[in-house]
Amino acid sequence: MISRNFATSWLIPLIGLIVVIASVPQRHLTGTLRAEEAKSKAKAKSDPAPSQPVRTETITYDAWTVSCRDTADGKTKKVCSATLPMVMAQQNQAVPLGAWIIGRNNEGGLVSVVQTPQINVGVMVSKGIELKLGNANPHSISYSACNPQRCEGILTMNEAVTRSMIAASNDPAVITFWKADGDKFAITIQSIKGIDKAISAIR
Repeated sequence: MISRNFATSWLIPLIGLIVVIASVPQRHLTGTLRAEEAKSKAKAKSDPAPSQPVRTETITYDAWTVSCRDTADGKTKKVCSATLPMVMAQQNQAVPLGAWIIGRNNEGGLVSVVQTPQINVGVMVSKGIELKLGNANPHSISYSACNPQRCEGILTMNEAVTRSMIAASNDPAVITFWKADGDKFAITIQSIKGIDKAISAIR
């Protein structure tokens, strides 16, 4: 079985065909974060069309990119999310593996959506994902969805989790998941710098 470290300045390598071996429903990923946006769109349909186009703003905080979009009615709070992409270099091309996305769910609470790539033998969905920040104990995340390219899990960011992320803003992060044959893969992000500013922008 081939097991080696993700290349590039961020990550540890992963090679193989894209195959799903899991009893997880296929659906569009990051649906939780889109729920709030869908609500604002539904409200916009019942209101008169805005006179101005909806404004979108993007700001980069070190490793993180925060995107905020005004709601169509211009009255409710704008919808924001922060993304830290994960890529690897392969044959002089940047290959996306997934992303760590922070946003709000349908109830307005902060959540982290952590995506992991599919691999040749599939992902062991029952083991979920571990997100380790610096020297702190890892956060366990259950998978919530898969498609042929990647799987994702959602971590609810209560005050304790949010504080731990902000405290680790100058530390590395390790995302660990397990192959279907039981071997594990670890993606090391050398720095999550800017996560404190990204969270503050979303709040």
